[in-house]
Amino acid sequence: MKMIGALLVTLWLCMITLSSSSERCDDWGVDTMKQIQIYDGEPAKIKCPLFETFLKYNYSTAHSAGLTLIWYRIGQDRDLEEPINFRLPDNRISKEKDTLWFWPALLNDTGNYTCMLRNTTYCSKVAFPLEVVAKDQYSCVSHSIKPTEEMFYLEHANEKIICPDIDGFYPASVTPTVKWYRNCKLVDGFYERYPQGPKLVIGIVRSVYEGNYTCIVTFKDHRRTYNLTRTIKMKVVGSPNKALPPQFTSPNEKVVYELDPGDDLVLSCEVFFTFLKDSRTEVWWTIDGKNTDDIMDPKIKVTQSETIESFEDKTIIRTLMVAKATPEDLKRNYTCYARNARGEDHSQAIVRMKGKEQGRCYEVPSPSRCCGFTDKQIHGSEPPYSSEMEVEYVSLETACPGLFYRVHIARAISTEQSSSPHAGH
Repeated sequence: MKMIGALLVTLWLCMITLSSSSERCDDWGVDTMKQIQIYDGEPAKIKCPLFETFLKYNYSTAHSAGLTLIWYRIGQDRDLEEPINFRLPDNRISKEKDTLWFWPALLNDTGNYTCMLRNTTYCSKVAFPLEVVAKDQYSCVSHSIKPTEEMFYLEHANEKIICPDIDGFYPASVTPTVKWYRNCKLVDGFYERYPQGPKLVIGIVRSVYEGNYTCIVTFKDHRRTYNLTRTIKMKVVGSPNKALPPQFTSPNEKVVYELDPGDDLVLSCEVFFTFLKDSRTEVWWTIDGKNTDDIMDPKIKVTQSETIESFEDKTIIRTLMVAKATPEDLKRNYTCYARNARGEDHSQAIVRMKGKEQGRCYEVPSPSRCCGFTDKQIHGSEPPYSSEMEVEYVSLETACPGLFYRVHIARAISTEQSSSPHAGH
């Protein structure tokens, strides 16, 4: 009796251990990235996302290790999770390895679906939302289903749009009927666009050919006719053959930022990028050679905006603001850099301080004392014609910003006065 009692206790403990192990489950929650939308009345197949995203092994490995894949669903407007019924008439819902099949899907199949991989000691599960959608009235599609976008290079020849995700629905021996539509208008006799079964050939890619292209595949299975509807959004982008390094609009040598000390210094760096697939587009400011991202000064702020243009070209504007700039701030080097896969370039902003610099800049008294220069030349609307004056200008540009011709003339008078017998007057 004691031995029988000991065996019962041991068996009970084993059952508790197995029960506790089976109750623990790695729950990955709801995979919202796996949002699936399918059409009412059409066949559909859904793979368990556990093997695509969350686990390091595939279904075959898991099955060989003795793990079983179980499917559950929570119906629309319901709270309880229930096993999926695979004994419906005509096997409308079935499973094959890690795939759930609908022949066909119906509106009431909408809900959250869970696939669970388990044995007596291991469990892992993930849920995903499934929505079955009816087509819009008088339309070949439902506008609630976002189409897959594909990029095509401008002016490239003989490109193809391939009807996606139709493999496995019918045997290779079956040749389905495929009709192509552009924005739900049958592609028949379209210029430079030629349907070839599950492919639509584009003779020359042009921007006017952009749009939503829908393929409707019709086939028979077990004496029943099925349709598969797939839509691709054709997006025309710039050709890599015409891609360029970054193109600066500003800053440039024609724009001078003149400020008084205490003003806010606002510098705009505007760069145009041609489209280049998988290329990073970077824009950054440096102050005296140091990236502003590495400068911890609260009065320095940087913002950025981006505008997408035709053919997916884009313009990036990166704005640098130095609040209440000091005289020292106005002497710094402000340079904008830009980079993509085609190269790197930079452009310096010309920043100057307004007003006169004491001991260097002074007014020209009158035209009569200006070595024969006209009044227009004195006030800067016409240049002086002396090569000596040009040399003086180059040397004085930094010292007297904004006083181009005045400084020349004042310098000339100063030289003339120093050699004149009346220089002291």
